[in-house]
Amino acid sequence: FLSLFSFPVLFSCSQDKGRQTPAPAPIEREQVSGDVHPMTDVPSGPASLAATDGNDGFYRAEGLAQEQIDGTAANKALAKALAEKAKKDIEAGAHAQAIVRLQEAAAVSEEAWILSMLADAEYMSGDLRAAAGTLEKIAAEPGSSERLKAIYARLGRESLESGNMDDAAVFFGRASRLDPSDGKLSQALVAAERENSFEAGMDRREGGHFLVKFEGGENAITGHLIGLLLEEAYFKVGSDFGHYPEKRMEALLYSKEAFRDITRSPSWAGAIYDGRIKLPVGGITSKTSALEKVIFHEYTHAVVRDLSGGRAPVWLNEGVAQYEEGQSAAPYARALSELASRGSLRLRPLEGSFMNLRAEEAQTAYILSLSATEYIIREFGLFSVRSILERLAEGMALEEAISASLGVSYGELGCLAVEPLKNPFRFRQVVIIFTLWESRMQWRAFLKTIENKKTGPEGFEPNGGE
Repeated sequence: FLSLFSFPVLFSCSQDKGRQTPAPAPIEREQVSGDVHPMTDVPSGPASLAATDGNDGFYRAEGLAQEQIDGTAANKALAKALAEKAKKDIEAGAHAQAIVRLQEAAAVSEEAWILSMLADAEYMSGDLRAAAGTLEKIAAEPGSSERLKAIYARLGRESLESGNMDDAAVFFGRASRLDPSDGKLSQALVAAERENSFEAGMDRREGGHFLVKFEGGENAITGHLIGLLLEEAYFKVGSDFGHYPEKRMEALLYSKEAFRDITRSPSWAGAIYDGRIKLPVGGITSKTSALEKVIFHEYTHAVVRDLSGGRAPVWLNEGVAQYEEGQSAAPYARALSELASRGSLRLRPLEGSFMNLRAEEAQTAYILSLSATEYIIREFGLFSVRSILERLAEGMALEEAISASLGVSYGELGCLAVEPLKNPFRFRQVVIIFTLWESRMQWRAFLKTIENKKTGPEGFEPNGGE
């Protein structure tokens, strides 16, 4: 636990809510289409046209004279035939081809159901802005406003996570106007506007992998220090996971008061990752062990999100972050043993956000997350954690990802991870053995590095010329 500031900091935390939807991906059926889903809503009945693909991409009308094709009925029939083909494309996952067909259908007959299908195809392809633009044309149709609201809300969240505060405020505002009674949207809009206003006055330090924003020129040293620590984390955590995110990330540095006001985080939170790293470190001018732990912890959240597509359960997300900062569950063996013996330790309830937990509940959640993650790394290796995350990004359910990566079911993992905790003495023995093994591996790697330097090519400088 960290004590960076004038108050005790129990944890740094992530606001990643354990989303189970890969990006980009369609939102749930009731969110997209209301009571009617366009995939099953192509009008039934005999069609007077049958569209067939020609080599030149032209859809030829069959059964009607050429001069009749421009008629309203013919256009509707052609649009329907194109939509039928687009439906099959969507079912096959060929969203780009479906979009082309539906755009052609809309060009000859701009009916609401065609635009509804086009919006779905655009959403499924990941083009949320195009989907919103299409739905705006049929906003008065039943169910369209609900779908549009959901898309605006998601665009707002994605803009927030990428640091585009202007767009975040715009999209949350549009979503809120569609449903003024939605309190969560109203809160998101207020928060985006507040954060946007605050960031407008921040200075910045740009680096190769990070953009660090801070309050006022007097915090330039702090911004430089945090930038250096983030670069260290980038290479160290990247080396552990074999993964280096390509997109430049943002880190925002606040005073303690501004941090609480902007993030609205619980009192036990010492930092936040919500798509951007947010730290209450204004005024710090020197590197400390506690500061380094926080930086490594929060940066690890960014790596986990990048590997999993934002779909990692929070217990694994927080467990890996604590592991990378150098924490161990060993000091809490007795407390975990007591909880395990009462059957109070389960992983499934820890898949969602910890942000609403009380301090005592959060402490238990973090320790159990770390203990379960240490078990996975000890028994299956760190590469298995990466495997779980990558499978989640591919769209696998958590149960499937764990089974495919570890060879045990989710339920079995929970039992196996908790079992050693029931005997605190045995748990300490396992942790000590694991620590000794890890130290031995590090020592062997060090000796191998020295040996490689000794036998390097002629003219090689062991110290790299530094």
